[in-house]
Amino acid sequence: MKCVWVVPKGQLEPVVLPCDLVQQDDDVQSEAAVITHLKPSPPLPTLEGKSLLTSELTDQQIVTRRQLIAGTVQLSIGISLKRSAPTCNRCGNQDKEQFAMFDCYWCGRNECLYCRSCIMMGKVTTCTPLVHIPITEPFPKTRLNWHGLLTDAQKRASNQMVEILQHRTDNELLVWAVCGAGKTEMLFPLIIEAIDQKKTLLIATPRTDVVLELIPRIRQAFPNLRSIALYGGSEERFQSAPLVISTTHQTRRYFQYFDVVIIDEIDAFPYHYDKSLRFAVNKAAKPSAKFYYLSATPPQSLIKKLKTNNQIAMINRRYHGFPLPVPSLKWIGDWRSYVERGKLPPKLKAWMNRQERESDRQLLIFVPSINVSERLESIIARKDIICVHSQHAKRKEIVEAFRHKQYHCLITTTILERGVTFPSVDVFILGAENDVFTIAALVQIAGRAGRSLEDPKGDVLFLHDGTTIAMKQAVKQIKRMNER
Repeated sequence: MKCVWVVPKGQLEPVVLPCDLVQQDDDVQSEAAVITHLKPSPPLPTLEGKSLLTSELTDQQIVTRRQLIAGTVQLSIGISLKRSAPTCNRCGNQDKEQFAMFDCYWCGRNECLYCRSCIMMGKVTTCTPLVHIPITEPFPKTRLNWHGLLTDAQKRASNQMVEILQHRTDNELLVWAVCGAGKTEMLFPLIIEAIDQKKTLLIATPRTDVVLELIPRIRQAFPNLRSIALYGGSEERFQSAPLVISTTHQTRRYFQYFDVVIIDEIDAFPYHYDKSLRFAVNKAAKPSAKFYYLSATPPQSLIKKLKTNNQIAMINRRYHGFPLPVPSLKWIGDWRSYVERGKLPPKLKAWMNRQERESDRQLLIFVPSINVSERLESIIARKDIICVHSQHAKRKEIVEAFRHKQYHCLITTTILERGVTFPSVDVFILGAENDVFTIAALVQIAGRAGRSLEDPKGDVLFLHDGTTIAMKQAVKQIKRMNER
């Protein structure tokens, strides 16, 4: 007998019914299958705290007159027009070139305006409203399933974070911590305090890889706290929870939902360079929200803004107490000409052979572009060496496989420059002279080495065809952090 998930007429929740019992008015939610092979109930989108288009709602969630009158549902303008200047109220876009006209079925006009900047999340137009739902998310009593101990430096920073939530009138704090300082564990007391106060939390990060790294660690530490991970393609992107770990892009779907906003890697691309992402994060926060900025390389503008009011928590040592690995600068010559001819640069080959011969660690090789990563993988042609980049179809799986030591070497672009932890790696940067490797990027990449207590060291090589100011400044900054 085959069954399906359906929402019967007049009900809201899906149920399993034999195919023979499905009626014409039932809303079928799944493909037919024997019950043992039937997929779990498809979750309905959670609207609480969201800012969604009506087209993103299911039939069971269409806004009713009664809800609008009662105030349990609110509508707002999708695109505002002020003196003919448009503003998208989902992503904050005000660039006229990022708006376009189209023939609109809904309003019947052939000059209906829509936003191109956030079109990948559905079309926001001048005639379609955004739907907002107030928050009724339940808050469990938090239970921390982590038995480690914070260092004195971690405790000081963590206490500052909690104090802002408890007493202080300050709404912002910069946590300036070296790579590998243990920032995730420092958040645990803040999460406990926020949930005890029935406050919603957002951990926003510019990179999908960081979301995928953080969510299992948070769920392991807080097994009874509902948390979700939001990124492009996430199956949870229409759900909600007291704790949300999200890419900054996905915060566009929220409206004044979060009491506590933690922005990890505040200086990272694309958040630091895209004002629409900053608009999205601010829109997702309540007006009274507390903001926490985490970074090993914060922008000078933020340091200057918060320094005068003692709104910076500094951590100059890694949690295990060992210094940051200091990079070595190695001239490699015209490496690019070799790669373009399908050959492995001789000096790179020599350094790779030496690393594999003398070290038990895995190897991360950072390169300036996707093209170089793919060419290098093809040239080396070894089963235990693979590349990954932002457009790779199996990006998530490859990073996890490397973490479980299924590969010896991972060739990567700057997508893995920050926010990901591998317990025992050496790090090479091929083409360190390239403009993509800024001071901040070089410091962050160097910070991938020596992150575990079991292996607190690691070799970091800047392989270059000419030293740059960025390389010298990165080494200087790392040495300065080690001296503090």
